[in-house]
Amino acid sequence: MLDDFLRVLNGETPEQIPWTADLSYWISGQKQAGKADAAWDSEEGYLQLHYELGVIPYYYYPRFWVGEPRYDESVTVAVTRRKATTQCTWTTPVGTLTETRAFMAESACEGVTRHPVSTPEDLNVLTYLIEHRHMEPVHLSDYRERCDLWAQYDGLPCLGLPRSGLPALCYEWTGLENFVYLMMDCETQVRALLDLMEEQEVPIIEAVCELAPPLVHFPDNLSSENLTGYYDDLLGPQHRHRLAALHRAGIKAAVHLDGTVRGLLPKLIDAGFDAVEALTPAPVGDMSLKEIESMAKDSATILWGGMPGALFAAPWTWSDVEAHLEAFRHTWGTRPAILGVADQVPPDGDIEFIRRIGASLRR
Repeated sequence: MLDDFLRVLNGETPEQIPWTADLSYWISGQKQAGKADAAWDSEEGYLQLHYELGVIPYYYYPRFWVGEPRYDESVTVAVTRRKATTQCTWTTPVGTLTETRAFMAESACEGVTRHPVSTPEDLNVLTYLIEHRHMEPVHLSDYRERCDLWAQYDGLPCLGLPRSGLPALCYEWTGLENFVYLMMDCETQVRALLDLMEEQEVPIIEAVCELAPPLVHFPDNLSSENLTGYYDDLLGPQHRHRLAALHRAGIKAAVHLDGTVRGLLPKLIDAGFDAVEALTPAPVGDMSLKEIESMAKDSATILWGGMPGALFAAPWTWSDVEAHLEAFRHTWGTRPAILGVADQVPPDGDIEFIRRIGASLRR
């Protein structure tokens, strides 16, 4: 399995279509239901689960991010938890920012109920906060050893860069609606903040280029509904700058586009990404498998995804999944592609579908 994955990355023809799935959300659901195997909490147990299911291990969030923020002594960060609510507070000499998250047991996930930045005053505090932080490389020193371990399970550990500036600002600090208003009211300050965030990535990109892994991930969580109109001005230049450095070091790069596809896919292809990952087609997404393939037809960009996570849960059945898999073979199967769950197996998903898809691909 791993050999075919690497063949596709290197522009070669695989013996069979590589098959990946992010199982972390499904595992969260099993924990919530009291059905999880304690072994899955260890890295080797997590790998063994994938191996038994016949799917390539790739996503592993405990050691995913390759950059972590470090603040100077003028900033205090405090996290408090009470029942289902988690609150994070950043205290600075110029003000305080607070984020609130709520855990929703019925969906086995957490959601933001209050973004830390919503007003121009908050933006001033965030500017101070970013000015008094730096990004430090992490999870790189033992990467080669981990690759050796993962290869025993036909896997490759994912390395996630810090989110690019625009999605980092939108998803980690403001939320989309607040960002739109701040961009209208405080455009000069927002642009300066994005420039500063990009500058702070330099040590991370340099460390990754020195390591030269075969693949890195841009975990930007993009959706065409949200950021297409901002892409050319605020995100595309940063993507191109990052990609140029990575490609000079011989590193392939994938970007996470798990929302609507139509607006951003051609822009990401033009930016030079080697792969666009988590592509979600109909019946969940905004484009069919064929439409996505046609949009990428003249490029060597790897289409990665194609199997909506929703298909793993009711009302869909194995016959629906099997038919979708056959459609995948007839559309993406003749071009550079990796079959992947887009973007996660849900908490109530039928995990046996993972095994059956792998078996079908091997036939």
